[in-house]
Amino acid sequence: DDQKAGLDLFYGKADCSSCHSGQLLSDQKFHALMLPHFGPGKTRQWDPIVRDVGRMGASDRLEDAYKFRTPALRNVALTAPYGHNGAYADLEAMVRHHLNPRAAFEAWSADHAVLPEVPWLAKADFLAFQDTRERERLSARADIDTIALTDREVTQVVAFLDALTGTESIKGHLGIPESVPSGLEVPK
Repeated sequence: DDQKAGLDLFYGKADCSSCHSGQLLSDQKFHALMLPHFGPGKTRQWDPIVRDVGRMGASDRLEDAYKFRTPALRNVALTAPYGHNGAYADLEAMVRHHLNPRAAFEAWSADHAVLPEVPWLAKADFLAFQDTRERERLSARADIDTIALTDREVTQVVAFLDALTGTESIKGHLGIPESVPSGLEVPK
């Protein structure tokens, strides 16, 4: 019942399907969600600090700043951590971020992140997040609207997302695909 209610919310009130659409539940487009920025990301060679500017790093177009591709949702319950950089350890926290990106960005702290222990990167990991100007630039780039859901409705959306897990995936047979719908190179 929760999964069905979550499905109805996903395609209705929660408006998830405006970006998570199509066969892969991804529009394959880039969106700015105000995800907290940390880690080296794909820093451009001329940037004075380590920062991940998203699609702009490849396109060099200002309108692409802090935008990241909508991920496909199949097996999403098995793909923690969440966000392009591992900003959230669990799926519910990621769903809640989508509901109010600005409030989530302001409330986020480094203990939410899931990072491997790499001592030589540790000092630089949160430079961009601590930089006031960089935070202002990122927070000016959200392109999704605030949505109000009850705690029960959030639980139902997460239940629906859990239902997107394939039976073979549960057994640990994800494997590496030969190609991906975006056409990007698949590292082997």
